[in-house]
Amino acid sequence: MAIITIDEERNLRRTLESVKWADEIVVVDSGSKDRTCDIAREFGAKVMVEPWKGFAAQKNSAIAKCASEWVLSLDADEEVSAELAHEIRAAIGGAEMSALSAYSMPRKNFFLGRWMRHGGFYPDRKTRLLRKNLARFEDRPVHESIAYSGAVTELRAPLLHYAYPSLAGFIGHMNRYSSLGAEM
Repeated sequence: MAIITIDEERNLRRTLESVKWADEIVVVDSGSKDRTCDIAREFGAKVMVEPWKGFAAQKNSAIAKCASEWVLSLDADEEVSAELAHEIRAAIGGAEMSALSAYSMPRKNFFLGRWMRHGGFYPDRKTRLLRKNLARFEDRPVHESIAYSGAVTELRAPLLHYAYPSLAGFIGHMNRYSSLGAEM
């Protein structure tokens, strides 16, 4: 399990609670000023602090620090649903994994506490469960995606994404991402 953070104390407990079944949790923090690192340690996570290198580079750094061959990469505002946790554990234990590089999963996005079912917000499929030596995040300033060699298959259960709990947070996020997108 690999998670990148900075000042995520509002979100991280929910995220970590949803993956406490994982053999290993690695958190790479970028200098949080709140209780993010303390919360991660409460859940037994290995916590490392590194300067911010960009989304893809930071995620790849976290993945590289994981000991497992298979790594689930999460954002601190995401939660693994109980159904997805069950499906991941079954997939990892399956014999068919030897030919796979990664798994994708649908993501349920929540806006101001409500699930956004339309407008491209669902199923918003994300490739997040990956074989460490066969897949990595492509270096892009924003909306990083996974580059992989080999086969990818789909999981059915959803990843839950709580990115926009407030209108002010949404507007700030859109301002940051539009600037990064313009740089691309």
